[in-house]
Amino acid sequence: MLKNISRTAVDKYLKVVRTPVDAVIKRTGSERSKSLGVTLDRADAAARNVAGTALRDDSLKDEARTRRKAADERERAQRLRGVATEHAQEADAKVEEAEAEAERQRKQAAQEAERKKQQAKKRRDAAKQKAEKQAAERKQAAAKEAADKKAEAAKKSKREKLSQLEAKEAALAKKEEALTANAESKRLEDAAATAKSKRKNGS
Repeated sequence: MLKNISRTAVDKYLKVVRTPVDAVIKRTGSERSKSLGVTLDRADAAARNVAGTALRDDSLKDEARTRRKAADERERAQRLRGVATEHAQEADAKVEEAEAEAERQRKQAAQEAERKKQQAKKRRDAAKQKAEKQAAERKQAAAKEAADKKAEAAKKSKREKLSQLEAKEAALAKKEEALTANAESKRLEDAAATAKSKRKNGS
């Protein structure tokens, strides 16, 4: 009966001591406050062990051991959560780094594609300009050749006309020469006839 009363008194005392601290820990809920809670649990277990030893109460000692083990488990769980959180943060950092690298590569690929696109456009534009220049040169050469042929044909036509005129002029000259010769021959014949007639009349 005395042990039960003593155990109850120890339990109430510890609860009174812990209540404000537990309220703060519960309200904040941070990892630091959780660590403080484990420390408080260990102190609670130690106090129960001391009280159990002083009161020769094995139940208090057993409860102290149970609370100490529970505190150990909570501490281990917190440590594992910390490791898991650290791993998760590292994983997040790696994911972010991978995403950043992927974005960098995507931008680089887009820039490279744009650069190749611009180069291809420049090559097409250059080829088009070259083709247009060659077409213009061919057109100009064809026009010059046509003009040269036309000029040569005109010269040939002029030469042919000149040759025809010269031939016609020569023919006219020959005809005129023949007419002149005929007229002279007739004049001479007429003169001879007149002279003959005079000779007859004079004799």
